[in-house]
Amino acid sequence: MTETVVFDLDGTLVDTLPDIEAAANQALAAEGRRPLTSDEVRQLIGSGGRVLMKNAFRATGEPASEARIDAAFAAYVAAYEQAPVAGSALFPGVHAALDGLLARGTRLAVCTNKPEGLAETVLETFGLAGYFAGVVAGDTLPTRKPSPEPLLEAVARAGGAGRSAAMVGDSPIDADAARAASIPFIAVSFGYSPVPASALGADAVIDGYDELAGAIDGLNGVRT
Repeated sequence: MTETVVFDLDGTLVDTLPDIEAAANQALAAEGRRPLTSDEVRQLIGSGGRVLMKNAFRATGEPASEARIDAAFAAYVAAYEQAPVAGSALFPGVHAALDGLLARGTRLAVCTNKPEGLAETVLETFGLAGYFAGVVAGDTLPTRKPSPEPLLEAVARAGGAGRSAAMVGDSPIDADAARAASIPFIAVSFGYSPVPASALGADAVIDGYDELAGAIDGLNGVRT
């Protein structure tokens, strides 16, 4: 049975694209680069801000040196910290779905590649922090998704075990992390994946949070 459910954050629980886009474009402007479109930023979310800025340089001209990427990442974080939730929004049905899982006795955790401080701000702003017994961010451990360690650590911090856990996410990085951790994966179709959710090799795909409990029951072989 699924006793622990671990959620990705960006593109899974919260639509953070507008604020990530604004911060990335502010950092790019300081480097004399053109702004990215929303669709371009959407394709780059998932691996953390530094990788986003590295790929943003590639998308807007010549690749940059590691030192320049470091500087751009620092500028990105600084810009993001100034307005972390100005345009972000909770995906519909999140609170109800989380309340339902807690009522069933399910342990909840978050595993994100977002820096810990920003992740905490987003969770607190949208009233999510109290739901999660464990949060593992992009700078919590030496590794990050798609490595399995952060996902397994999130399960452990929630008091669960990998053999009875599942992950909910939106990207190939989430799918790869779940696969590496031998944890079932539920994909949301409304996130930031560069490929359709149906192509992620997920154990289930949901189009909204009203479908999550049923998807988890499906993992457990429960007929509804």
